[in-house]
Amino acid sequence: MNLVRKICAAFLSISLFIIAGCENTPESVADWKHAAVGLLDASISEDGRFAVIGSVNHGIGYWNLETNELLYEWRHNDNPEDGILASDISPDGSRVITADRQNFVIWSTVTGKPYGYWQAPAKIYSVAISRKGRYVLLGLQNGNAIHIDMTTGRRLVFTGHRDEAVSSVDLSANGEWAFTGSHDYRAILWNTRSGKPKYIFEHDSRVTQVALDRKGLQAFTSGTRGNAFVWDLTTGGQRSRLALKPREYVISAARFSPDGKWVATGAPGRDIILWSTQSGAKLKQWKAKTRNQWKPSGAIVYAIAFDAEGKHVITEASSGFGQKWAVLPLSQP
Repeated sequence: MNLVRKICAAFLSISLFIIAGCENTPESVADWKHAAVGLLDASISEDGRFAVIGSVNHGIGYWNLETNELLYEWRHNDNPEDGILASDISPDGSRVITADRQNFVIWSTVTGKPYGYWQAPAKIYSVAISRKGRYVLLGLQNGNAIHIDMTTGRRLVFTGHRDEAVSSVDLSANGEWAFTGSHDYRAILWNTRSGKPKYIFEHDSRVTQVALDRKGLQAFTSGTRGNAFVWDLTTGGQRSRLALKPREYVISAARFSPDGKWVATGAPGRDIILWSTQSGAKLKQWKAKTRNQWKPSGAIVYAIAFDAEGKHVITEASSGFGQKWAVLPLSQP
């Protein structure tokens, strides 16, 4: 859903001294190799069953994670510089949106064929797609966010951010509410029919990650200075602040559990953490796999999700590996 690769890469080096074999964290219950060299971007479906993988050497892959089967291979064009920078899977799993620097494509997950190719008016930083692919949301480098009705062609340009890149976006399943985070230190929840903001969440650093829960009752935001929050969308108030260390720390992926009790985050340095949305306490932590576990190396967690029952967390990392993690047992907050 978002473009945080450049920011994450800057923070990745702080973890290079850590050797995987010396870390005392729970093991994954399943590992899948999805790229030989590494990933440019990834997205995981809402039920954790499918993933979109933008790899360094092989374009875009659409994977069935239950069978670890590559279902489709896609490309925007033959230009190797136009690798995907952002992607999303619709909440019902019927569509995928992929975006390079200037263009986006909507694909059918049933046939594997594209519905069409479109060009954006500025560099694309982040994308989201609604149920059945009816609506698309683009976050652009020029500070605008564009909501598009793919059936009627109606476009609403949201200009509520202060001419700073819209680095992360999310969209309600019905496409009625857009959530955008920007380098202008703000995250904004706004109505896609009127273009009017409902809530503006101020931060003390650039906002690099936003996410909505499935029921539309909570929102997640995070910035570049170790600050991450869960917001109550019935009141607009802060529900909790995650217990991050007071240092430079970027979250590269976030997803709420199906029941809204937890939020899972991924970050540079291979961090995968499960948090309580009520208290902000850390409940469990894992480390993503690297290509060579015996050498100091790192990985950015690009995508994270829960399975349908909320019993497992699914991740895709820049190292080229997808992994599955058991939530239970939990640590005590």
